[in-house]
Amino acid sequence: MSTPDQLLSALDYDSASKFPAEAIREIVSRREEMTPVLLEVLEACRADPSDFNDSARCMLPTYAAFLLAQFRETRAYRPIIALLQLDAEVADAMFGDSLTEDLKDVLACVFDGDEAPLRGLIENPKANEWARGSAGLRAYTGLIHMGKISRDEVERYFADLLESRLEREPSPVWDNLASLSGDLGFAPLLPLVRRAHEDGLCDPWFASLEGIETNMKAGGNPRWSKDCTPIDDVVALMENWACFNIPPARSKPPRETESMELIQMLRDVPGGAREYPSRPTIPPPPLYPGVTRNDPCPCGSGKKFKKCGGAR
Repeated sequence: MSTPDQLLSALDYDSASKFPAEAIREIVSRREEMTPVLLEVLEACRADPSDFNDSARCMLPTYAAFLLAQFRETRAYRPIIALLQLDAEVADAMFGDSLTEDLKDVLACVFDGDEAPLRGLIENPKANEWARGSAGLRAYTGLIHMGKISRDEVERYFADLLESRLEREPSPVWDNLASLSGDLGFAPLLPLVRRAHEDGLCDPWFASLEGIETNMKAGGNPRWSKDCTPIDDVVALMENWACFNIPPARSKPPRETESMELIQMLRDVPGGAREYPSRPTIPPPPLYPGVTRNDPCPCGSGKKFKKCGGAR
C-alpha cells in the first residue's frame, strides 16, 4: 500500500502527464486517512503558493479541492476561499479554467453553512474577478440546487450587491450578477439590473438586458439548474480534461508540408520559384474583434474565449 506522500507524488504533473486515475481512486478509497493530508495541501499552498505553481506539484491544489468536494468536507470551505482571494494571477495559475467552470460546484459542495467567507470573496475588489463572479457568485446556484440556502435569501443578497455592496466598476462580477438575476427569475431586481446596464457596468456580450428581462418575466431560465453538477466522481470529471490529453506534436503542420511540396515543385520548373516568391498570407478577420484568449467568451458561457469561441 502506498504511503500518503507517495500518493501525493503520483499526482505530479507535466505536459506529458496522463490523468492519475489509479492514485485518485486509492485516495478516494482511503478517504478518512487522506482527508487531513488534502487539507494540509490547501493550507501549505496558501502559505507558499509558489511552491506549487512553479513546480510539478501545480495540480495538487486542484486535486485537493475537487477530492474534498467529493467528500463533502466542509473543513475545506474556508481554505479554498482563502486561496481564491490570493493575488489574481496566483489564483488563475492555481485553478486555471476551473475558475469559470467547476469551482462553483466545489464551493457549493464544501459550504459549511456560513455565507460570510463566500460573500467576502465576492465583494473583495482585489480578488481574481473570475473567482469572484464565475466561482463565488455562481456557487449560489449550487447552494439553492442542493437545498443549502433559500432563493429568497439569495435574491435579497443580490439586491444588496446591485444597490451598494459592489464597487461600481465594470467586471465579470457585474456580468455574472446581472445574468444570474435573470436566470434565477429575480424579477423585482430588474430596475437595478437595468440601471447597472445603463451605467456601463455590464457587458451586453455576456448577457443582453433584453435576454435577462425575458428570463425574469418567464420566472427564470431552467438552464441554471442543469449547470449545477455536484462533484461526485473526480475521476469521471477530470480524466477528459484537455491538460491530460494533449495531442502529440507533429513535425510540420499539414498546410506547411503542402506549401513546402508546392515550393519544391515550382523549383523544378525553370524560373518558377524565382518568378513567384512566397508571400505572407492575410489571416481572416477575427470573429470577435478586441476579444483576447483569456477574456470571457462573448457567447455568455462563462468560459474563457480560448476554451469556447476562440477554439472554433
